[in-house]
Amino acid sequence: MILIALGANLRSRFGLPSDTLRFAVSEMMREGIQVLYQSPVYLTAPVPISDQPWYHNAVIRVVTKHTPAELLQVLQSIENRFGRIRSERNAPRIIDLDILAYHDVVMESKDLILPHPRLHERAFVTYPLRDVAADWVHPVHHLSVSEMIEKLPEGQEIIKTYRPLIMGIVNVTPDSFSDGGQYTDPSRAIAHGLKLIAEGADILDIGGESTRPMAGPVAPEDEQQRILPVIEGLRNAGALISVDTRNASTMRAALRAGAGMINDVSALTHDPQSVDVLKESDCRICLMHMQGTPETMQINPQYGDVVRDIYDYLKHQIDICVSNGIAKERMMVDVGIGFGKTVDHNIALIENLGAFRTFGMDVLFGGSRKSFIEKICDRTIPPEDRLPGSLALLAKAYQENVNVIRVHDVAQTRQFLDVYQKFADK
Repeated sequence: MILIALGANLRSRFGLPSDTLRFAVSEMMREGIQVLYQSPVYLTAPVPISDQPWYHNAVIRVVTKHTPAELLQVLQSIENRFGRIRSERNAPRIIDLDILAYHDVVMESKDLILPHPRLHERAFVTYPLRDVAADWVHPVHHLSVSEMIEKLPEGQEIIKTYRPLIMGIVNVTPDSFSDGGQYTDPSRAIAHGLKLIAEGADILDIGGESTRPMAGPVAPEDEQQRILPVIEGLRNAGALISVDTRNASTMRAALRAGAGMINDVSALTHDPQSVDVLKESDCRICLMHMQGTPETMQINPQYGDVVRDIYDYLKHQIDICVSNGIAKERMMVDVGIGFGKTVDHNIALIENLGAFRTFGMDVLFGGSRKSFIEKICDRTIPPEDRLPGSLALLAKAYQENVNVIRVHDVAQTRQFLDVYQKFADK
């Protein structure tokens, strides 16, 4: 695996150091570096101790065709464009991008040492590294990430911050419940995706088959005709590309076109070939729960204990993936709000989202504009007017520490999070 560390402790033209890190990730993706995993941002005291501002640090796990030397050149070019001035060692900086590891390559040249020579001694590297590559083993010291953390020198101050990643929705469908028909033209869908990235989306979820209640299936060929031009137009735009599909042939085509994540509402149960396709990939995978099919899911859904039943279902699907060689670190889960659930089922799941974090993987939450918002309010509210209710659900999801939020309204969600977390984290 290829691992890159990001750090900054000065304001830049992009804003606060955390904003600079986000824009740096986007710039890497525009350079053809596919970002698969992104750690939370950690606030860390300067090493060695000084009176300069604390650093914002993160680690990303990427896929790229660049050689180590070429990758180093790309990262240094981004640093230069962002305004980094190279002065004395350990000086404050606008941005710092370092290759931590390039698969199991061990090398030492005038410009680059791999793995990074001090990564095993630095809390600001090892803690975020654990978030994106817990299974990585240092090829020289033969230490796991957890072992490196246990052996860290004392006195390194570090604080983990929390902001869920924002997944913006790009529906390339004529019949989705909220925005069906708005982005069926590829150029409009691409423009919408670019707008969502500019507003703060970390991930774009592109769908070519509506899974709203009562929706019929779409042929994989038609689904691919809708989404592939959009993937190709957005794959280097600065966000991880996810594809919302339950068809194995669409998964394969989407990954070839540049997608880095598959979001399957059937948790890989709809198409028996899905697991085989995904075990040959390095992409991220979201396993979502749905009772029945889109055509039947809202016809009197029944559970014994909705939280326990869905937990057991997702655990079973995780076990199947693991037994087929798909690493847990690649997966996330989604309880499937509104997919074969009553209002009471949805409420029970939202109140117990934290239980699903015991899987040891990311939890995705999708409550944006869902119809149960108007049922809670006991009055008719068009989907496009459900933003206030969506943000209320997000407040609860934030309290449950979900990792990814799937939304239609990215700018409003980002603004809400920026303000809410100032108070919620106190």
